[in-house]
Amino acid sequence: MGLVKAGKKQALPSAPAEVEAGDPLAMLGDADPAQRRRAAHALAGRAEAVQPLCARLAAEPDPAAREAILTALVRTGTAEAVAGLLPFLHSEDASLRNGALESLQQMPPAIVGPEVEPLLADEDPDVRIFAAQLAGRIVHPMRLAWLAELVERDPHVNVCLTAVDALVETGDPQALDSLERLAGRFPDDPFVAFSVEAARRRFHEN
Repeated sequence: MGLVKAGKKQALPSAPAEVEAGDPLAMLGDADPAQRRRAAHALAGRAEAVQPLCARLAAEPDPAAREAILTALVRTGTAEAVAGLLPFLHSEDASLRNGALESLQQMPPAIVGPEVEPLLADEDPDVRIFAAQLAGRIVHPMRLAWLAELVERDPHVNVCLTAVDALVETGDPQALDSLERLAGRFPDDPFVAFSVEAARRRFHEN
């Protein structure tokens, strides 16, 4: 699976003041992708539109309309919107999966936070990787604990390495103890040795 590297949050485009005559919920199924895009913008912030938006997202082939739907869900920013995005982390469509992850990273940490811990325990290591990326990007009081637990206990080395990157991004030197234990768990893995040493240098430079 392709992974996404989170960057700086981008400003969300402003929703249009009005949409062409018609029900925007009905327009989500319009044959014209431009109409579907306008409908998504018009539905941003409307709690009752979360389920229809997520249903449309699952079937939406047009990249611009898909982005408009994701933006609408971010603007809505409710627990229901977060829950609606979570299943897309299991998608085989890398673009859809990454779009959902980026959207979750932009939503309120207090709402996203309760969903992170179950993701970190998912049986799919790829989902745990996405969860580590998500945990590293949201400002949440449990962030360090979540990532340290992955580094110290997850059996999949790629999950651990993603958590190392996220721990370094937190800038918290308490992470060093977990990194040292990781080196002991995978003593013969050159990628682990390199990542831990690079992390040590980053923390000592700060």
